[in-house]
Amino acid sequence: MGEEPRTSRPATLVKEHGVTALREPYHGPSDEYHYARLAAYALESDLERLRFLQVTRQLGGTTSIGAASSLADVWMGPLQILKAADVPTPTVVVECTRFRDLKSNQRRAILSYLLELATVVNVRLVVTPLDQRCLLDSHRDELPASVTADAESRHGGAGDVATRTAKRRETARDLLAGRGEDHPDWRRLKALYDAPQETASYDTLEADTVADFPSRDALKQWVRRLSEHDLLEAHGSPQDRQVRLLPTGYALLAEHPDIAVGPSQGGAGRTDAHSKPMATEVDEDTAAVSDPPNASDSTVYSPPAHEGGGDRPATEAQTATAGESDTRSKTALDVGFLDGFEHDSGVAMARDGEIALCNRPVDHSGDSREAEWSFLEQRDEVVVRVEGSSWAALTMTRLCAALLSDPAFQQVLTVNRLAGGPDRSGLDGLPISNPYVLRSGACFGYLKNADANATDFRRRLRRERNDLLAMTEDIEFGADPDIDAIGELARKAHGLAGVATRIYDMLGVDLTRILKVPDHVVDDTDRRRHLVKMLATQTTVSSRYGVYSAHRVLYEQRSGKRQQLLGTPDIDDADPVGDVVGGWVLIGETVDSLRDPLEDLTNHLVLQTDEEHFAPFTLQLDIVDGNRRSAYATALTRQTQLKSLSTTRQTVSVLRAVSSDVVAATKAVSRLGSEANQPRDLEPYDVRSALSFLDPDELVPDIGPRTVSAVVQLLLDVDEPLSTSAVADHVGVTTQTLANNDAFFADLEAAGLLDREDLGVGKATQWRITLPFETERRQSSAPNPTRSVGTTGSTTNLDRPVDALAECCFAASHRDIDYGSNWFIESTSLGGDLGPLLARHPELQPICRVVLDLVGVPYREVPIDGVIEPSDDGSEQPGLVQSTRSLLLGKDPSPETTQTSLAAVG
Repeated sequence: MGEEPRTSRPATLVKEHGVTALREPYHGPSDEYHYARLAAYALESDLERLRFLQVTRQLGGTTSIGAASSLADVWMGPLQILKAADVPTPTVVVECTRFRDLKSNQRRAILSYLLELATVVNVRLVVTPLDQRCLLDSHRDELPASVTADAESRHGGAGDVATRTAKRRETARDLLAGRGEDHPDWRRLKALYDAPQETASYDTLEADTVADFPSRDALKQWVRRLSEHDLLEAHGSPQDRQVRLLPTGYALLAEHPDIAVGPSQGGAGRTDAHSKPMATEVDEDTAAVSDPPNASDSTVYSPPAHEGGGDRPATEAQTATAGESDTRSKTALDVGFLDGFEHDSGVAMARDGEIALCNRPVDHSGDSREAEWSFLEQRDEVVVRVEGSSWAALTMTRLCAALLSDPAFQQVLTVNRLAGGPDRSGLDGLPISNPYVLRSGACFGYLKNADANATDFRRRLRRERNDLLAMTEDIEFGADPDIDAIGELARKAHGLAGVATRIYDMLGVDLTRILKVPDHVVDDTDRRRHLVKMLATQTTVSSRYGVYSAHRVLYEQRSGKRQQLLGTPDIDDADPVGDVVGGWVLIGETVDSLRDPLEDLTNHLVLQTDEEHFAPFTLQLDIVDGNRRSAYATALTRQTQLKSLSTTRQTVSVLRAVSSDVVAATKAVSRLGSEANQPRDLEPYDVRSALSFLDPDELVPDIGPRTVSAVVQLLLDVDEPLSTSAVADHVGVTTQTLANNDAFFADLEAAGLLDREDLGVGKATQWRITLPFETERRQSSAPNPTRSVGTTGSTTNLDRPVDALAECCFAASHRDIDYGSNWFIESTSLGGDLGPLLARHPELQPICRVVLDLVGVPYREVPIDGVIEPSDDGSEQPGLVQSTRSLLLGKDPSPETTQTSLAAVG
């Protein structure tokens, strides 16, 4: 299509590929097919491509071009293009909640549409255990056999489901042993599996070259023979006979040693059903389509245009570029769009001059070269996210690619914005447009006099970005790394990222940089040191005093670079503090272990006090807990405002107590519907509904193993209390497993989040989370966490959080606490110190945190001044407090101040 003239492309798309979406009828040969025209123009420019993507995401509703559309336009538009395109089959992930509450005809309509969708793309249906059971019980015959078999295997390990699965596998093994693995029946069965929806007509099978039936009679005999073993079934009229694969047939293919089955097999797309508590893996070789946009008025809330991608590069050299096996340009780096909740949580965790640490597992299954971007126009905010590499130089290269991505040039670094208006051509959009001052003061080394206009400066920045990415192709990162070349790459990347960051600052755009930090970066001493040094260097490179680059004035060691400075900055003795531009968010499962190395960040910087153009001023950099209460409140408020809801102290407290981190809580709320016609406060029932969307790993992760979290997820999703046996059945464990984790469930009871009501001898114990069901939401006596702020009838004095902790300890009698000891009485008295209590019972720390979250009290307000005693292995037991640490970089003009000071801010 790219080589065809633009004027003829729409007709080709319509006539040859059936792209007839958004048709405007004129009742004649001149009917207008808007979608085909948009697709044809998308090849002309980045702006047209973004417009095409925007309209694509709006199909099924009102579009930005003024044309209304229906679901049929999805089929006749993007799906027709995907059918014709020679690209890997993408995966659409659909999260269904409360699926079982829909009417049967509504459920069938949804499944019918998804199955039709699966003829073109892979469909992954993510459901809760109860919804999965509804699918298996009520819609088994409507689902492909592979989906049914896979869902049953995930649903649990006991009862009828396990028996059925075992019998199918036994039948499959017997047939394979009896007829041999090379029998042509299995090849033909695989041809049926590869058909759309695992169903094919007699005509299709007879014509299939892989099945290779010599005649229609041979086909009929094969169908009858395999039907006797429940491998397949035939249905339909004699004129349109259809053959459908059954779960036993799928089990046989799965047992066959030479046949591969799975969601990525089959050219026409697959369907896959996953249970939220049990599904943790993601296909590495398929792209993914995210959830619908949360709002239509900003690109930040648009779904990613691309997620995942090809196989994860095997080496760090391949990590920065596309690699030899990839068909994409080696100087290109994929850029996806962050979802709205990811943008809001990132902004909430780190403000300018902050490094936020957020303990949260990150997905490393996709392509680590991908950068992600979001821009919220209403607030002038940009968030970029990249994955940290073992080599800091590669991490910085990815950051440059994100800051100077195509979406950045299309949405923020536009010609009009840089020039200062549509009728200008210089750089008047910047507060300083003189190229000499920008080059010698702000250190815009890439800005030549000839490039001092918006169009040429953008072109120069793009070229420098591409050259930087191209450098990685020629550098050895393997067993014998080229250290000099890697160092040069790092220097260039730091400089280019610094320029990009300063441009955002000059345009008045707030910037948040998110680094996904893999464990292998944190666990290795050298890699950890390189990461901290990278953060130290880039923070100072992108910071400023007035127009001056902070790094060039304070820390630049190259004399030639120092001589290029505009001069020595004039420091105001009354305000000798520079500006740190942008914030950092480090996300990873163990990033909290970076706190101590980050507090020594200034060890990687050497003040050049005796060098030319040095001037003393300071930069303040705070190391903060990304999951602090204020971050929760900010992120949740931003999301609820989109839905005409308002957070309350109670709802923020419960969301923080139950969710694993700010990102999870914000994601949960983003899944709620809008109340545009009736604004109101967020209610406890809304919190229950929101939390039910989360995976088990995102729920109370610090209390017990994953089974405990899976039970919490289940109890959030149900609409009535469950018996012990029902809980075990739905989660897929035995009642003995629940008994083995009784101490952790008792912890949740002590914290006031779980209620297990014993109805007496011979009656089942009833389990529930202490949040209202839908039928209870309007009742004044509806259950709420007993120690939560805002709970009716609570006897806890919320001005004295130690009282709530004492009540929790008394309720946790299973922990063998010596309630009569002096240390316990002193620890739980007003003005006491919790240190001795937590030292003797470190297992209480998780529930103490939960209680403080429910009460809505910052950890720093809890008395814990005593020395924590070492544990048996000599390590120090962590306390509750995650203090903000303030680093003072640079040099204060007063002579008694040294280069750096470290202060703990409560």
